[in-house]
Amino acid sequence: MNIAIGRALLRRKTDFAGAHGLEGGYRADSEYRVEEQARVSAAGNIVRGIDHLIVMVGDLDRSERTWRELGFHTTPRGFHQSGGTANHLIMLDQTYIELLGLAEASADSPYRQTMLENPGLAGLALRGSAAATYEYWLAQGLKPAPPEGLARGVEIAGRPEVARFGLTKLPGSSELPFLLFCCDQLTPQFVWQADAPPHPNGARNLRELVIVVDDAQAPSSFGRVTGRSIATGADEASLALGESRVTFLSPAAFLRRFGSDAGFRIGKRPVLAAVVLGSTDMARARRFGSDAGFRVRDTSSGGFAVHVPPEGVVIEWTPA
Repeated sequence: MNIAIGRALLRRKTDFAGAHGLEGGYRADSEYRVEEQARVSAAGNIVRGIDHLIVMVGDLDRSERTWRELGFHTTPRGFHQSGGTANHLIMLDQTYIELLGLAEASADSPYRQTMLENPGLAGLALRGSAAATYEYWLAQGLKPAPPEGLARGVEIAGRPEVARFGLTKLPGSSELPFLLFCCDQLTPQFVWQADAPPHPNGARNLRELVIVVDDAQAPSSFGRVTGRSIATGADEASLALGESRVTFLSPAAFLRRFGSDAGFRIGKRPVLAAVVLGSTDMARARRFGSDAGFRVRDTSSGGFAVHVPPEGVVIEWTPA
């Protein structure tokens, strides 16, 4: 649904960069409005795709080992400058999977309980301008938090740098209870690095995110959040989001596709349940999953899935 947001943009009150001390992103209000109106004149252009997915983990050391055993290359551990969290990233062509855990065992984090008691695929970061997305969500009657800054130290070619992000978050709801926010990459050169090694399992891109739901409320709400129309079927719905798709399945449809032993991901719903990745070497991806000791089974969509209960995720592989 292409909805003009010119009126919403007029509500912008502050210069995001000035308020948060972020470098090289936002300018004064009048300049910002003219540029943003030209660049994002329709709702469908505001949320441009999936920036990254978040797997919350209780033991970051163990989690990194598990994903490496599955054939993924992980980035060195990064520490956020606030929030008590640290991460490893699994970089893909235009997105990444973030393994997010506590910076130290005693760290205080708003996600501490989830990490320790219910680890797994728990967050979806959407790609776009944090400021424009904030205004669009306000215009939709949602209640986003005002844009804020986040930073973490990184090492680039042996020298320390700071990766910076602008975020605007939506509160959890019964329709979309997982962590959902827009992530504005202010320093993408410090996140996607040209010299990053390839994944031994051939992982290249995020093809699909699968969400298990009980009814049509979650797809409808997600369509409103992203400015996209939803294609619906008997027990599934889907939408295109950038280079990926987001698919909503009923519990029965999820089990038909991924197998009855994938039921560990469909407790309380809606839930982020599976990721579908493209690989340049399907045989190696399968072998890594099997050698790591996880259940590997063919799926009804023509690929194969690796069930990873310790990480709270099902990974389906298709050719890149």
